[in-house]
Amino acid sequence: MLMKNFFLFILCFLFATAPSHAGATFTFTSQWTTGGEGVFRVTNDTSQTLQGWTLQFDWGANITSAWNGAVQSHVGNHYTIGNLAWNGALAPGASADIGCIFTTTTPGVAPSGLIFSGGSSVTAPVITSATTATTSIGQPFAYQITATNSPTSYGATGLPAGFTVSTSNGLISGTTTIAGTFNITLLATNAGGTGSAALAATVSNCAADGNGDGSVDGVDLASMLGAWGQPSAYDINHDGITDASDLAIVLDAWGLCAPVGPSGYEKMPTVTQRKIVGYYPNWAIYGMNFPVTSVRADRVNVINYAFLIPLDRTMPASWDHIVSEYRGWDYADYTPFLQQPPGTVLSAGVGLFDEWADVKADNAAAALTMSPPFKEGSNFAHLRDLKQSHSKLRTLVSIGGWTLSSPFFSIARSAQKRLDFAKSAVYVTARYGFDGIDVDWEYPGGGGLNQNGLGDPATDGANYVLLLQALRDELNHQSTLDGKTYYLTIAAPAGDGNIANINASAIAEVVDWINVMTYDFHGSWDSYTGFNAPMVNVDPNPGTADWCVPGATELYLNGPKPGSGVPASKIVMGAPLYGRAWHNVEPGPNGDGLGQPGTTANSGPTGEGLYPFGYLLSNGYLTYSGGTFVGAGGYTRYWNSVAQVPYLYSPTTKRFISYDDPQSISAKVNYANEMELGGVMFWELTNDTTTVGASLMDVIYEGLRLP
Repeated sequence: MLMKNFFLFILCFLFATAPSHAGATFTFTSQWTTGGEGVFRVTNDTSQTLQGWTLQFDWGANITSAWNGAVQSHVGNHYTIGNLAWNGALAPGASADIGCIFTTTTPGVAPSGLIFSGGSSVTAPVITSATTATTSIGQPFAYQITATNSPTSYGATGLPAGFTVSTSNGLISGTTTIAGTFNITLLATNAGGTGSAALAATVSNCAADGNGDGSVDGVDLASMLGAWGQPSAYDINHDGITDASDLAIVLDAWGLCAPVGPSGYEKMPTVTQRKIVGYYPNWAIYGMNFPVTSVRADRVNVINYAFLIPLDRTMPASWDHIVSEYRGWDYADYTPFLQQPPGTVLSAGVGLFDEWADVKADNAAAALTMSPPFKEGSNFAHLRDLKQSHSKLRTLVSIGGWTLSSPFFSIARSAQKRLDFAKSAVYVTARYGFDGIDVDWEYPGGGGLNQNGLGDPATDGANYVLLLQALRDELNHQSTLDGKTYYLTIAAPAGDGNIANINASAIAEVVDWINVMTYDFHGSWDSYTGFNAPMVNVDPNPGTADWCVPGATELYLNGPKPGSGVPASKIVMGAPLYGRAWHNVEPGPNGDGLGQPGTTANSGPTGEGLYPFGYLLSNGYLTYSGGTFVGAGGYTRYWNSVAQVPYLYSPTTKRFISYDDPQSISAKVNYANEMELGGVMFWELTNDTTTVGASLMDVIYEGLRLP
């Protein structure tokens, strides 16, 4: 799932890792007779964020290109490299990796005398304002965020409708018609980072309930009399003074206020009601600088942790290749570290693809024997903490993905390997505190990355059901041991050809739900521009009518023949929080680039033509104000009323970007409600925006109705 070359992304962007106190290091990543590639790593081992840094060293090689840093000077053999504009702030314990390509006459000779120097230190703000606030329906509300260390911007998430926050001065204000207690996250940011704090804002449903406890009673009367003749919360008619006219309102409203409906986290459905599933990619801690602690766990009830790697000890050697530059390992390098219950030797199973991100293990071998199984500060530890503070949240470990699916073909074809894989996967699930397993095989029958000749459309579908049944049986067995409820799900294809290669109705009988990846219908792999996730496919090719969200969903609902469909409650519809781009696109007859020839895009933060929604807003492609999105930086925003999706086009850069925004996500959520689907899934949690009022996750959360 969206893992195409994601490890290139890891090497090409800032890494934020745990402190190594190494200062600066250099590692060869590849070498040849006349040159090679390498990575410098600099680490901030101070306790404060460094603003600006340089790296100096001596080296007889000639650096021909560098990324994540700029060569500021090269005199003789002495180099000075400095930060770029976007990675100049280095948090405590964080590292930056600067990659380079070089030529040399002395291969194997590394740089020497590495000196890392940090600039000025900046400490992130600490919020000092009150942790509670009260108001009532229809009454003006004002709350000032205050913080130390001179914040340059402010924010708040979880605001009730009608409240807004000023990003420039931190004032939260407005009126709301929704009663309840709202768990608001306050944010204050400077160059040193972002500080956060919790605010519990209680909105009473009657103005006379001055203390917000749900009733107008003697406490309110005593408080009113104590404020008599003065401005106070009991100046209900807002004439500037608490007096007899306000007293009359209190006496008239005496007693319990009307019942308050669920709001805030109380509105979150349980997993058995509706699913709101967000994928978290474990590499997010690196270049995206998005740790698990940044996840908005009040907006999802399922987090799928992506990805762990499926492993087959006897997989054909010709298949043994991972399209990744992450430490250069292939499947055979991972198999010695297959996770299995003590005292067993399994033929197939699951491994940690990145043991540092997952559990903070120093190496793959250490991860097998760690006790406890993960360290504090690791992704798995943070997921545990999120569940402790969000009672309705469940976490599933997702295995496979676009890049790591090849072993599924050989595992699924062997009864013993299916059983062993299930034992390993469930062992991992229980050992690390997950609530279930999500299988992301892309795709049974073939068609995924680097899978030419691997798939067998005639047998993979049936074998997939058997593999899932083995997992279901093993999960049920684990439940008898520890009394926990475990979930089993899959990430399922949306293309009609790939759907035909799986037995969806049989799968639905085994799994708890099916996450349908209703996106990536078009991308720069196509020779002409189109929409990533349309509600109606406007592609003129008649054979692609089902290449849209309803089209794919209804292939599952209806099945290949009457009575063979998947129950709506077991279908979780996918939504993309990102867009896809094409380059070299001419305007065409309508001037908007739609349906015009284009080439593969190598732009966006990953260099793959993939644009997270938040990135579009924060990097000058889009602006948002007063509920309206407007193209920026030479881009014009268009809306296709048939497909119900927005898109951007710039005739200057000749770039076309298909993406989703609150308007299009709302249309998708409405469809999920109308079809009574099991919920909504999205890829992925780092892609949303922090812009107040523009969050796609808010649209999903607020729009998804209970059954």
